[in-house]
Amino acid sequence: MRHFIQAFICASLLLTANPVAADVKNIDYQFREIEISGQGPSATEAMQHCEELAISSALKELIQTDQEQEKLKPVLLRMLAQRKQYLKRLKILGKGTTAEGGRYYKVLYQVNLEQMRQELEQAGVILSAQQLREELHAPVIAAYYKDPRENGPHAQWSIERINHFLLAHEFQVVDAQVWRALSQDDALLAQSQASTQQLSRLMALKARADIYLEIEINPEVVGQSGEFTYVQIPVRVSAYESSSGEPFITKVYQRLNREGKPEALAIKGNLDVTTKAVIEESIAGAMPLVLKDLSQHWKQSLAQGQQYALHFDLAPDQLALLLPELKALVKQLESKDPQLVMVRYPGMLGDLVDAIEETLGDKYQLKLKSFNLGKAWFEAR
Repeated sequence: MRHFIQAFICASLLLTANPVAADVKNIDYQFREIEISGQGPSATEAMQHCEELAISSALKELIQTDQEQEKLKPVLLRMLAQRKQYLKRLKILGKGTTAEGGRYYKVLYQVNLEQMRQELEQAGVILSAQQLREELHAPVIAAYYKDPRENGPHAQWSIERINHFLLAHEFQVVDAQVWRALSQDDALLAQSQASTQQLSRLMALKARADIYLEIEINPEVVGQSGEFTYVQIPVRVSAYESSSGEPFITKVYQRLNREGKPEALAIKGNLDVTTKAVIEESIAGAMPLVLKDLSQHWKQSLAQGQQYALHFDLAPDQLALLLPELKALVKQLESKDPQLVMVRYPGMLGDLVDAIEETLGDKYQLKLKSFNLGKAWFEAR
């Protein structure tokens, strides 16, 4: 089985995708089926409880930050009162009487996420994609397939599909041809001791990308029925900030059906269509899920500036005194270990280094030892 899976991608095994297996609506996640259990003193109140829980469950996908949670509060009661606008009851899966004599229901609903999203945007609870781009300065993203030097057809098909999707959602992207040119320029560096991860980051910085994505696609055969082979296609995504090289996504995404469960594509035999169709289907199914995590990181973290690592070779008591004053110079600060501090700063690392030396240098007898890419080292004079 393992050899077959590897051959599926690496040897361009010829397959035919059955278009009936693709759920087109699911690609944009306009609707979601949600199974909810609720209870109340009466049947009417138990059903109302189910409806309210369905709305609350759907809102968890749309509300991502503390600020959005606060903005939601004055709008929530109205949305709950209008809940029938967003809900379609598909099936009552179970019902009965509680130990206290009340009623309970288990119900399957279809929720109109797109309508809820539009109303939240109009109410100013969440930002639209256009507002995100204008207010938070859309990040530039560079994506590559498995290896930053990979120029094969699988890489081209997947990255072009990813770039088109990101552009449609107001992100900025590094053109695949630019990335390939950079990989050729860095061929000599690639032969040195630099790791694939270091090479990726250097190329992303050269391309002026804020984020770089590493994509890997691994089809998995999950069943056989007559002439059809059923294949699930996990998409492994690692996302890093170029300034620090720190990962913020290390995750396997998979196309979901309308019940939110992994979906399998039906592949007929091994004829007619190359693996391009399968790769594009896997990317199309996974990218809405990736988009959710990218947008959340964008709103919560990237809006605060670039991430840098600061290493202080100081005694613990000195560093404890320094950190509150350092925090006043940056947007966010997190102490990772006794000497390493991660910060967010709306500018270049060189500007931050200058500010630290000017503001804190004399007071703490601090001097810059060196800095490179996204990290600076300080020591006592």
